[in-house]
Amino acid sequence: MKILVQFSGGKDSQACLIKAVKEYGKENVTAVFCDTGWEHADTYKHINAIVDALGVKLVTIKSKKYKDFVDMSIKKKRFPSLMARFCTSELKVIPMIDYILSQDESFIIIQGIRAKESSARAGYDVECSYFKDYFNNEVKGLYRKKDVIEWCKTHDASVLRPIFRWSAQDVIDYILENGQRPNPLYERGFSRVGCFPCVMCRKREVQLISKDEWARKRLIDAEQRMKDETEKGSSFFPPTYIPKRFCANGEYPTVQEVFKYVNRNDAQLDMFEPDGGYSCMSLYHGLCE
Repeated sequence: MKILVQFSGGKDSQACLIKAVKEYGKENVTAVFCDTGWEHADTYKHINAIVDALGVKLVTIKSKKYKDFVDMSIKKKRFPSLMARFCTSELKVIPMIDYILSQDESFIIIQGIRAKESSARAGYDVECSYFKDYFNNEVKGLYRKKDVIEWCKTHDASVLRPIFRWSAQDVIDYILENGQRPNPLYERGFSRVGCFPCVMCRKREVQLISKDEWARKRLIDAEQRMKDETEKGSSFFPPTYIPKRFCANGEYPTVQEVFKYVNRNDAQLDMFEPDGGYSCMSLYHGLCE
């Protein structure tokens, strides 16, 4: 049975990949990276560096429907949001299902999900079937349901979440103890590194992005493409992201208006800091030593 580790380039999946290699052997482990086309350049470098260091095979999968995150947003005529996070299903879940169904073997799928990430994730199972919802008649509209049920007649896809009860600091400590460094974006103060920037990024992270010429230009260009290729255009940020008085149209802020706001001396930034605060360059102990 093949061991698949869903590897995003973030700290949790990196810890899982290290753990899987130690427990199952590198020859039995494959890292699977769902490429949204919206990752930071350093994340791509980090992913390749880690799989090379561990000696595991890397499989990169992408959406068959969309070229990347921006292409998906333009075709849907809006960017994803907290209430409509279709980016995850379109660019990660669906490509992963397509990949599994294309394989004629069973899998153990390892995911770097932790209970402390959110109340929703705290309700997840530590172990389960990857396709368990497909056998629940109350769950409707599932992707390729007939194909999945047919595949499951002769194959199995079991999910393990080995760091489910770990804290974020536990994860960082484990990576360091095993002679590796996490994604360098953490050392610059970012709490999220999968999709860059994520539609859920904090204002202090946007402040950092605004000072990174590559990331700044990328976000401005994405919003401009949306405006040029759709009738109405769409803001990357929700209407409540900054006070409306700082928005030229009085409602949706542009990327540049958000950048300007988060760098004001009187800006109201994040109400709650991430665990560990914003001290040093990183949110986690041990990275700045």
